[in-house]
Amino acid sequence: MHKIALIILMVMFACVVFYGCSKDDNGNGDTVSPQLQIITPQDGDTISFPQLVTVEVSGENIVEVIFTAEEDTFAKLQESPYSTYWPFYMDTGIVTLKVYARDDENRVGSDSIVVFVPEQDFDFPLVEIAKSSHNVYLGWWKFDELFFDRYDIYVSQSGSVDSTDELVARIEGRINDTCAFIDNLQPETDYMFIAYAYAQTGSCWVSNQLPVRTKSPQPTYDDGAELISIPADTFTMGYSWSEGGGGSEEYPAHPVKINSFNIYKYEVTCAQYKQFIDEGGYSDPEWWDSSGWMWKENNEITAPAQWNDPEFPCGDDFPNYPVIGVTWYEAMAYANFVGRTLPTEAQWEYVARGTLGTDEDSDGYPEGYKFPWGNEFFMDDEIHCNYLYESGDPCGDDGFDKTAPVGSFPNGASIFGAMDMSGNVAEWCMDWFDNTYYWEHPFDNPTGPETGTQKSVRGGHYLLTAGMATPGFYHRTSARDKLQPHDSRYFIGFRLVEN
Repeated sequence: MHKIALIILMVMFACVVFYGCSKDDNGNGDTVSPQLQIITPQDGDTISFPQLVTVEVSGENIVEVIFTAEEDTFAKLQESPYSTYWPFYMDTGIVTLKVYARDDENRVGSDSIVVFVPEQDFDFPLVEIAKSSHNVYLGWWKFDELFFDRYDIYVSQSGSVDSTDELVARIEGRINDTCAFIDNLQPETDYMFIAYAYAQTGSCWVSNQLPVRTKSPQPTYDDGAELISIPADTFTMGYSWSEGGGGSEEYPAHPVKINSFNIYKYEVTCAQYKQFIDEGGYSDPEWWDSSGWMWKENNEITAPAQWNDPEFPCGDDFPNYPVIGVTWYEAMAYANFVGRTLPTEAQWEYVARGTLGTDEDSDGYPEGYKFPWGNEFFMDDEIHCNYLYESGDPCGDDGFDKTAPVGSFPNGASIFGAMDMSGNVAEWCMDWFDNTYYWEHPFDNPTGPETGTQKSVRGGHYLLTAGMATPGFYHRTSARDKLQPHDSRYFIGFRLVEN
């Protein structure tokens, strides 16, 4: 069965079972269940969709009010007013509409009526699969006619909607794409959606009108990360040292002004990311943008690629190791979950490189360090980061086959105290990547190109060797890399900033 059909069945026909009312803790049975009454529609009414259902509820500490049609749930409300839309019902005839109210002691009250559902005036159902304070995920039945052209989704904030209203999604030529993620909505706001399916012949099929009320914004979570305060300054970005050289994407070196901000001292750990998983981060659209959510849904993603993979130190049993196997989308969802964001490339390089050293190019700004700890990869006969050891490396093996617990190399900290800026895992940045972006000489808190196909990655990782010709070439503070936002690698993680 097509995936959307399964989702619709789960959403629209999941049976709610109640086991009766619990007794008070004293066991005397002297309890007062919530009292409720269905106000609209009225018993015996013939209804049309979308049908407004309004309930009056009395009682203390109401936890949830559940709306059902023939015991199939179509809405759940956790706060008053207890009024919602019944979007549609597949069958016609007499239907029992029943509403339950449950309080914090699991006492349940209910009211029910019967209504008549006539033949529906739409061609296919449009349903709400998930929603948040700023988006809604919609689904519909697959178009089954020849010569498919497109699906169009329209929205209105009035009581009805049709094709003269705002077009918010268009899916052309992809008949199996029967979902749409509509973002940038307002919290606690009523919307009405409708879907149209068009054939190349000009024929048109129309869905039901679907009412959606967005949720209240959710509070962000505290992941307990240790933050480092980074002062405002101007630094040299790009390859500017007189010795050696960088990749073409590192030129020209140019001064960059950075405002003050805070940055995670360590890369995000598995223990921190586990909170996101455990709190339902992969099923809550509150934390995702449209591209990330659709990637996640289409690929049935429920955790990072290497999570609890026995081949890698990542997951429940490795709390102090950096999370790996995350895409840019997942890193951003986690960032939203904790109310922070990914660093820009400029922020990242400033923290890793600093402002010490000599002013070799006479631009008025010291060059900073090639590596977070200094200008040489091998210094003082010590290992400063987690990298891939090769026979003959002067400082020996770092002792880790894959990733290391965060902060395992304190002598490799940057001048600001940020750990593992080189080696261990490479790190996602906020910016789109452009090989020639530096030629624009961006100065004031640059955020990268406006568009692109790949996201910037910084810092090198544990699978990169020192490279004896130019030791630590890929671990340098100015080195740049990139991947598509849906790519995951077992050597990429991330850290966050607070602006």
